[in-house]
Amino acid sequence: MISSFTHQLNVRERSKLLNKAIQPTPKKAAWLSFIAMREIERFFLRLIAFVSLFSVFMAAYGASSLDTASEILSVASGKEVRPFATRDFGRDQYRGARSVLVSEEDAKTVLDEVRDRIPPGIVAFVGTTRSLATPKSTGVEVVIAPGSSQFDILRVAASDGINYDLTTEDLVRELTSWDEAFGVDIWQAETDTIQLRLKSLPKDMMKFARRVYEFCPDIVDQGTGSVEELGRSIQAKKEVFLWWD
Repeated sequence: MISSFTHQLNVRERSKLLNKAIQPTPKKAAWLSFIAMREIERFFLRLIAFVSLFSVFMAAYGASSLDTASEILSVASGKEVRPFATRDFGRDQYRGARSVLVSEEDAKTVLDEVRDRIPPGIVAFVGTTRSLATPKSTGVEVVIAPGSSQFDILRVAASDGINYDLTTEDLVRELTSWDEAFGVDIWQAETDTIQLRLKSLPKDMMKFARRVYEFCPDIVDQGTGSVEELGRSIQAKKEVFLWWD
């Protein structure tokens, strides 16, 4: 019985000692807070180092991919690759892309060959076709640039419908909705013009033609002459030509 009492006493004493050991005090709390802050600081330093290293790797990979694509573009076109593509009707040199000048007749053939061979993370398209630069360039641009989707083509080309208060991102949003509905292949883009193929035709072509007209009135008002004719053209060619005067 004495042994049992002693055992219970020892248990209670051990419990008191344990509670005392873990009982927070201002000094202990400050120390634990300091340790926690140091661990958080170390974590963020490691995270920053990782992000920096990843950024360097991706930049090197992007540069390497663009160099590879440049070689492909040079071989496909038989032309010297320029360290830029143009915007604003050829007047602005954008050095985030590269390009060659080819004849209008050869542009789509060169583009198709380049697209078949370029590495992931690169977009290719026909760029400026109407240069207002001084001196004026001769030929049509075939452009390559880093991009994660075909909609980056519009960003590289800086396409817009500024006369209708349409920004580049407005165009991206509209064409993204077309892509989700029918599938699109944007193959040409410059300051005020976009050309694309439809992967499938809309079930209600006249409804789609009216939507295209609302989005880009000039292709009817200064082009086909009627929404009905626009619909027939899209039906026959499975292509859409967009132009904002």
